[in-house]
Amino acid sequence: MTGTLSRESGISPVAGPVSVVSPRGEDGSAATRFVVSPDEPVFAGHYPDFAIFPGVCVVDCAHRGALATAPEPVELAAVESARFTGPAFPGDVLDFTLKWRRKDGDWRLSATATTARGAAASVRLRYRAAGSAPQPPDADAAPVLTRARGEAELPEVASLLPHRYPMLLVDRITALDPGERITVVKTVTHNEPWYAGLTPGRDLAYPASLLVESWGQAAGLLASAAAPDARSQVMLFGSVSQAVFHRPVLPGDVVEHRITLSRSLGDSVIFEGESRSGAGPVMSVGQMVMAFRPGDHLRPA
Repeated sequence: MTGTLSRESGISPVAGPVSVVSPRGEDGSAATRFVVSPDEPVFAGHYPDFAIFPGVCVVDCAHRGALATAPEPVELAAVESARFTGPAFPGDVLDFTLKWRRKDGDWRLSATATTARGAAASVRLRYRAAGSAPQPPDADAAPVLTRARGEAELPEVASLLPHRYPMLLVDRITALDPGERITVVKTVTHNEPWYAGLTPGRDLAYPASLLVESWGQAAGLLASAAAPDARSQVMLFGSVSQAVFHRPVLPGDVVEHRITLSRSLGDSVIFEGESRSGAGPVMSVGQMVMAFRPGDHLRPA
């Protein structure tokens, strides 16, 4: 039995459908598939000169497959981990193997994604029952920016990142301590392409995958500000762990990403931090690893 999951599952940066190849069995296993069309709108602004499917879109495809195969109505509580081991390009077919299990009152999903070239990603997602209370954040988790440049000296976002519409998901740097910390804001609006064609009464929560992508771009701003030579390379989303979602982000919200650079290992950089909106946190990130690679080393043969 096969089927197709459309964007009716919620707002998504991915335009194409996710197909259910095998529905969930008694052992919790399922399989889904996504064909990476060259017409996906994210390609227009995600490294315009180097077409590579964003890692967060791979996570989003896993999430949409999860919603189609879940044991009960659920909502995403956390990306416990996501590790990217191979790129996906236009024309690739992403095959997902899913495994559901119950633990500590929540549902856990393990997913692996492969292309014809081999492994592409491994993802672990945690879900809570739909409508249940989210996990409260750690009160001590927020990094504090103690030193910052004067606002007139802060660089423009577009001068540090290659991303463009519709995948440039940060608006302004508000504080920067190069090599240490950054604060960046992102305003969510109804005018973003992900909201096109929605009907009144629909859930308007900003996609969790795009919130992670926006946070990652803010981290990329910090890395680029500290290492100008990295700007000529492709910034790869290597992995993320313990990205926990505390409450939905809605159109009209101004999200503030607070990021600390915790370690730099040659061409890889490790970050941690959180995102806030209004008076409280909306997401905390235990760790994100980003790597910088020459584009010619990533293109398929």
